[in-house]
Amino acid sequence: MKTRSFFVVIGVVLLCCCTKIRQDLNTPVVTASARNLAPVGVVAANDSAFDVTTFAGTGMAGSGNGTSGDPRTAQFNKPEGLVFDSKGNLFVADRDNHVIRKITPSGTVSLFAGIAGVTGAANGAPGVATFNRPIRIAIDNADNLYVADRDNARIRKITPAGIVSTIAGSTAGSGAAQFNWPVDVAVTGDGKTVYVADSKNHRIQKLSLSGTSWSTSLLAGQGSEGYLEGSGAAARFAFPSGVAIDNAGNIIVADRMNHCIRKVTATGTTSLLAGVPQSPSYSLDAPAETARMGQPFGVMVAGNGSIYIADIEFHTIRRLSTGRFLSTVAGNGIAGAPETYGAEDGNFSRFNIPTSVTTDGSGNFYVADVNNNKIRKLIPEARVLQVAQGWKQSEPYPGITWYYFHGNRFFLPSTGTNEIQYVNVLDIDLSVNHLDFMQVDSLDKTTLTSIIGAPTPALAALSGTFATRMPAPSGPYKKYAAFLRNRDTTYWDADIYKTSSYWVYHEGMFFMDGTGNMGIEASDMNQYPFGPVLHRYMMSGAPLLISNGAIVEKTSSPAWPSAALQEHIRQSTASRSVIAIPAVNNHVLLICAEGKAAGATYCSPVPAGFGMTTPDLAVFIKQYFNAAGALNLDGGGSASMCLKGYGDDGGVAGGLGVISHPAWSSTPCPSPGNRYSNQRNFMQDAIAVLPNE
Repeated sequence: MKTRSFFVVIGVVLLCCCTKIRQDLNTPVVTASARNLAPVGVVAANDSAFDVTTFAGTGMAGSGNGTSGDPRTAQFNKPEGLVFDSKGNLFVADRDNHVIRKITPSGTVSLFAGIAGVTGAANGAPGVATFNRPIRIAIDNADNLYVADRDNARIRKITPAGIVSTIAGSTAGSGAAQFNWPVDVAVTGDGKTVYVADSKNHRIQKLSLSGTSWSTSLLAGQGSEGYLEGSGAAARFAFPSGVAIDNAGNIIVADRMNHCIRKVTATGTTSLLAGVPQSPSYSLDAPAETARMGQPFGVMVAGNGSIYIADIEFHTIRRLSTGRFLSTVAGNGIAGAPETYGAEDGNFSRFNIPTSVTTDGSGNFYVADVNNNKIRKLIPEARVLQVAQGWKQSEPYPGITWYYFHGNRFFLPSTGTNEIQYVNVLDIDLSVNHLDFMQVDSLDKTTLTSIIGAPTPALAALSGTFATRMPAPSGPYKKYAAFLRNRDTTYWDADIYKTSSYWVYHEGMFFMDGTGNMGIEASDMNQYPFGPVLHRYMMSGAPLLISNGAIVEKTSSPAWPSAALQEHIRQSTASRSVIAIPAVNNHVLLICAEGKAAGATYCSPVPAGFGMTTPDLAVFIKQYFNAAGALNLDGGGSASMCLKGYGDDGGVAGGLGVISHPAWSSTPCPSPGNRYSNQRNFMQDAIAVLPNE
């Protein structure tokens, strides 16, 4: 007869504790206070890091300056270009008003250059000079503005006093000193060199100042559309629409209709920086060489070297990190149309043709949201998950935040592709809830829902460490491949050594000491039986994914002898359960990568692309949650997760609802099979979440 033991692992003793992460006995302990953690929340995603607000504009087209001190009451008409000066003023190329607007740090909006509603090419002082759809602007160290005056086919300069002059261009054309839709400009700090995205001429032009005279020359590309790397006129572009200068003096180009980002050196040598040239317009987050973009229109280089890209086809802001990974950081791929300020703002905000990005130097970013007639402000928020990444978020119970990911935004290093993924993450606030480590006392195997049982006060549950048996006659018929300790008592030893046929390398131990500090400890993988440093509460698992904030799971293969079954499980794309410690005090993440479409039947071997390998999983958790520690508990297809009131009963009447079923198989494949069999029949422990009383 099966018996069941419930052990309370975390209680109110944790309310004032700080997190500690421990890698091994020789590694200094890193405390939470040393990591400059956010005071609240849990998710610290690297690639979805902005809360979007409305900075200026009502959303209705117009030219009114609005109420002084509140730029949200001002009106714009297709604002496209943005730049800050050294005094903190934001200048806006208000395209269809044919003017340049100014927003002071105190929030006062005013006309800086041009005459609202009047087109022309006149130079001169404020009230005299005119523009014809000024589209983008740049600024030098002396606060002179440089304007791509698109429909005048000219490049204009505006002094800090508002005096406008023409420095290049005349009528539209393809001549050596002409432009045809100049849509962006970039200027060196000394104001002596200006680069122009000459869009309809498919080239990048260079303006050089000598004394008081400007000359125009070709930097890269020529009049014919196409895609070629090369130097000078040998390169080909397709409607280049954005230019920016990086920290090394290279010109970064948004090659719009080639769907990629290019780099041009100061001497004119062009190379691919990110994207798949001339690929179908499908927005895909991935490493630079496999990422795909819709129509990259605007580019901006941040102080840390990251490149921000405005993708006008998918209405998103993308970031190309210095590590050469392209991520969607704002927008969800669908055009949004807020009509009043405040609408559509928030973590999951939408844009409608965002064309330009700039920064105020304090870490905040600003986007010209053209068709919404607004300037949007992106405030860094280290705990935001963007719906653009395929995430959904809810709070089903106090102290439990449920993140659900369904999509193909995540790039799998193991396959080199973006496969559909189903991932459930429960953020447990341990000041509101506590964990129970639950076990089956006998060596008989059972399922997750059977371990939890019914009725139960538990709100959620996750499959624990995989437990197995050795086949006779190689050793004792039934042995544990797990380590479980509760209240200073060891209930299981991991007493199957690495010669076993199953997963017995216990690389890591989730632990909690008597004062409530929790962490991840590494094993040397040679102990028999597994003999970690003892803490009051412990659960083993393998492999160790993240320790001290760094990925420790190897990305090379094999990590262990390739003939070993555990190496096969490590490399397979399968369902996996993980316990992770986020960079926020008193929180735990329970993660289940389901690895299949809902209701799908799985055969053996699991089809490529479903689920994640353990190296994939480590990258995934680091990218989206920036976890300080993470340990794979169960893998190879048996991981599952429960949440009260959601999903189905998992085969146990009145039990917790199963929201993430593992891969399950039947013979022959495909056939209906037993939906609940792999919850798992080989499972002997679980983690349950209960509310504090």
